[in-house]
Amino acid sequence: MDSNTRRIYFRASMTIAGTMLLAAVALMAARPLSAYVKHRPHSASYQHVFVIMMENTSYTSLIGNSNAPWINSAATTYELATNYTGVTHPSQPNYIAATSGSTNGVSDDNTVTVDVPNIVDQLEVKGKTWKAYMQSIFAGGNIDKLAASAGDQLYERKHDPFASYLDVQNNAARVANIVDFSQLHTDLVNNTVPDYAWISPDQCNDMHGRSSFDPTDPCSETQVQSLITAGDSFLKATVNDIMSSAAWSANSIIFIAWDESDYPFSDTSGCCDAVQGSGGGHVVTLIISHDTPTAHTSNVAYNHYSMLATIEDGWQLGCLGFTCDTTNVLPMSDLIS
Repeated sequence: MDSNTRRIYFRASMTIAGTMLLAAVALMAARPLSAYVKHRPHSASYQHVFVIMMENTSYTSLIGNSNAPWINSAATTYELATNYTGVTHPSQPNYIAATSGSTNGVSDDNTVTVDVPNIVDQLEVKGKTWKAYMQSIFAGGNIDKLAASAGDQLYERKHDPFASYLDVQNNAARVANIVDFSQLHTDLVNNTVPDYAWISPDQCNDMHGRSSFDPTDPCSETQVQSLITAGDSFLKATVNDIMSSAAWSANSIIFIAWDESDYPFSDTSGCCDAVQGSGGGHVVTLIISHDTPTAHTSNVAYNHYSMLATIEDGWQLGCLGFTCDTTNVLPMSDLIS
């Protein structure tokens, strides 16, 4: 069975309850966000922010899936956004959106250079430190942090937005902040983790899979459920590593999001700068906050701009692109207050 057939078959097995949830989500999304949450202009400042971006898996492909036990446990233990969507399809525009407040004209996964203000600029103006932890960036002897995406690699530049910003590319100190994922554990142990930590698993662990149709390759994109299991295990280990470190103190927070729903992208729900009918689809987003330990869900229509706005709001960074639209893009305050 090829990857498309596997994904279509899995979606066909959705429960009636799942279908009803999607209908409820659609009704909620039709109303302005201001009807549900008031903007909180000054959230408590975060100690550390961790963003883990996963890949190409819909809400209904994860919630209730026995191959994702940690995710389902986390969904009932921490904060779950039940009406969260990607901004568009395919992957790369969502990464740009989540770190610059707009897709900024990026509409595909081709290697790009984007000359726009981004969260790195915001962080550094405020004296905040940052790193992008990219799993397997040096796999196969790669030494180029700006290496182009190929589809069959473990590391893909399309999943590393920082490598595509001109003001990162042209600044050696900023390029030095793009590091291999293994550095995260070292930084946690040494209590040198930055204020803002972006984490992109490789294609074996982000649920995407690489472009391989070898049935013996555990990382092949055709191994849908095995990839979900691998991603679930990655999240469990990474979150445990963070929460058992000295960095997990005060008002530290972890965001776990999926960039977009699964292939063949039939779910185009979403909002903002996507062409009408071309949103990124319904995905799981979890928030784990040191200071909000109890389970909570939200049906507000959030997206990647909401996640960025939440971070900007906490550190009073200002706003970028669509995060400046406080009528339609609000911080996820009801999940962190």
